[in-house]
Amino acid sequence: MPYNPALDGLRAVSILLVVCFHCLIPGAGGGFAGLDVFFVLSGYLITTLLLAEHRHGGIDIGRFYARRALRLYPTLLLLVLVYLALAPWLWPKDDRWLVAGLTGTYLMDYALAFWNPPSTIGHVWSLGVEEKFYLLWPLLLPLLLRARRPVAWLLAAFAVLTAWRYFVALNWGWKQAYFSFDTHVTGIVLGAIAALARLKMSRPTVVIACIGLALTVALPSLPFVRITEGVTLRITLAELAAFVLVCHLAEHRDTPFLASRPMVYIGRLSYGIYLWHFLFIDIIDFERSLPPWVLLGEVILVSFPLAAICLHLVDVPIKRLRKKLQARDRRDRTAADLIRG
Repeated sequence: MPYNPALDGLRAVSILLVVCFHCLIPGAGGGFAGLDVFFVLSGYLITTLLLAEHRHGGIDIGRFYARRALRLYPTLLLLVLVYLALAPWLWPKDDRWLVAGLTGTYLMDYALAFWNPPSTIGHVWSLGVEEKFYLLWPLLLPLLLRARRPVAWLLAAFAVLTAWRYFVALNWGWKQAYFSFDTHVTGIVLGAIAALARLKMSRPTVVIACIGLALTVALPSLPFVRITEGVTLRITLAELAAFVLVCHLAEHRDTPFLASRPMVYIGRLSYGIYLWHFLFIDIIDFERSLPPWVLLGEVILVSFPLAAICLHLVDVPIKRLRKKLQARDRRDRTAADLIRG
């Protein structure tokens, strides 16, 4: 899969929206929509990678799981270790081992939806949504590709799951509708549709999508007054806008702003920023007394360098090692084939 810098730029926009939302920046009351952009982008990228594997001999499920674990788990484990070290002093009332267990097993999404666990690092719920998709999708995608109209089946799944989230929000509550894998996987499914359909978007459609996403972010919804609307209509609007943008950027990888070096670099840091920023908001401003812009500046000063350290000292070395092992594995298989021949 050729590298697309504009998609990293879109990832940067997503993480900046989420950070501004958590720092209570005025005008970013709907910044939680950044997560829905993440989900659509994740569904697109993973499905594109799996499709490429499927076309070249089939999906190696074990290797896919190993790649995902090596990509996501090391930095997550660092976060858990830091949390466990600080919790006895900063969050003594937390059941820290429960939090660590829920985080390490990617079950925080359902824990937040149906119980009331400590939420000091509760933002990892979104990783639970993604990981469950990663677990199921390489098993389901080959079956889907045997169908006559795989995109139609996925569209039906998106419609049913969206209706399910609306039903849960209206009849149970916003937590069950927002945090659960089965209610919030819709954006990832939409990203998978983008990978399969490869639609071309007109400029007016892209402009409308940008306006829709901006309105979703600028108009507050989750806090207090419009919670049901936030987890129903706003999420759907954000997902559809992200779908249009991902389809467009797949064809226009050199979009000047999103493909610029600063945006691409922030996009590469986005996973680490997401993991670290929420913890440090609680540390820096435990009583929520700092002005939002001051808090944002301090969180950026801490979480961005930590994310850079994790990228360059953890993720990149692991990626290089993985590539070396893959190259050696290919050489061994080639040698074995020559011997058999």
